[in-house]
Amino acid sequence: MMKINYVHCFITQDQQFLMLRRNKPPFKNMWNCVGGKLMPDETPREAVIREVKEETGLDLQSVQFKGVATWNQAGGMYIFVADQFTGDLTECAEGALAWKSKEWIMESPEVVSSIRTILDDVLATNVPVEYALFYTGAEYDGDLWKYEMYRNCEYYDS
Repeated sequence: MMKINYVHCFITQDQQFLMLRRNKPPFKNMWNCVGGKLMPDETPREAVIREVKEETGLDLQSVQFKGVATWNQAGGMYIFVADQFTGDLTECAEGALAWKSKEWIMESPEVVSSIRTILDDVLATNVPVEYALFYTGAEYDGDLWKYEMYRNCEYYDS
């Protein structure tokens, strides 16, 4: 089984999504979900709660595990959705935060392409799935040339 080292969270409020315009690579100056790397001995659920707090100041009250997004079957990230949180938004060194509509996310060339590719499926599924992204380059470099969903997700968020 490939190692999944990252977490991403689609945070929603009033039909808007909290997006982060990254200050550094990968995807410098692009809009992405809030998230980051898992720490040793940390569960994906613990990691996403920590990363959201560090990057936004928000305390997630609940998160829903939606599966994993993989790239070229070589790596990936655990995907969560959250719509219950407390706290006030605070800026961080990672980049600027802004609430964006789904329509803007789906149409803007400034959004990381994988976000636009998986968003509808992430919102539609009620069971964890694998969102398999295949790129022409290594990891998530190059053009996205194929996308598939695998219903039998063998990854767990605990």
